[in-house]
Amino acid sequence: MRESKRGVVHLCLEMSPRTFVIIGLGLIGGSLGAALRKRFARARVLGVSRSRRKINLAKRLGFIQNGGTSFQKVVSQADIVFVCTPVDTIGDIVEQVDQAAKPGTIVTDVGSTKGTIVRWADRKRFRNIRFVGSHPLAGSHHGGLQYSTANLFDGAVVFLTPTKKTDRRARRAIASIWKRLGTRVYEMSPNAHDRVVAHVSHLPHGVASCLVNAVSSNSLRFSASGFLDTTRVAQADPALWTPIFLTNRVHLACDLKRFRAVVDRLIDALSRGARADIRRMLAAASLKRRQIG
Repeated sequence: MRESKRGVVHLCLEMSPRTFVIIGLGLIGGSLGAALRKRFARARVLGVSRSRRKINLAKRLGFIQNGGTSFQKVVSQADIVFVCTPVDTIGDIVEQVDQAAKPGTIVTDVGSTKGTIVRWADRKRFRNIRFVGSHPLAGSHHGGLQYSTANLFDGAVVFLTPTKKTDRRARRAIASIWKRLGTRVYEMSPNAHDRVVAHVSHLPHGVASCLVNAVSSNSLRFSASGFLDTTRVAQADPALWTPIFLTNRVHLACDLKRFRAVVDRLIDALSRGARADIRRMLAAASLKRRQIG
């Protein structure tokens, strides 16, 4: 610990943080708790949830040591706070954390879109916290605390989205924590992040959902591995994905239009019976896909 010139006690970020608090105990929050307990054996990991049942389950599974439903009681103990709630709730949660936290507390989120929340945070005058936007590209079509695992983030990409207003030491601390959890950390602007995840995460989810909706229920019962693999992500929780789509709607709509243009080219080639054009499209996709492993 050390004291600033203004007399405010701050956490020495070069040291391992003493207490992590995770707000939201779903798949990501539970897995984060498990990973933190595995990689930071001497730290305390606490959880906050509206559900006492989830708190008890997370404790029983060893994902947290303790927790509760009271923001004030739990967050006031935190050195680092992870907000693991749906993207349309993050701003409200961060404001509540700022009210409850001690001065110098670092807060990050795991939201799948960053532009809206980071722009909002840059406009705020927080009293007690330093906010750093982050997003781990990890998850599963299975939702819920019971599917959490300490290995969820192993080898995963994590984006940090700092701006000129982001506290540099807080940014370094969050990057260090994610790296210690076995991830690969990349920094980019919030808008660049949202463009990238629209391409590789949100577009595939939208296409998978459209594909399932385009197939008759009668045919679906004969689905084999190709269809099941292609549409796996369509099973994810709509309550989580609706706000993700809406907060990244500009980039996602643009990507869907580009996808529609590709589909239109295939329809045209099929209508003309253009074997060579169809083969070129399939060959180009095959080569491109094999290049990423």
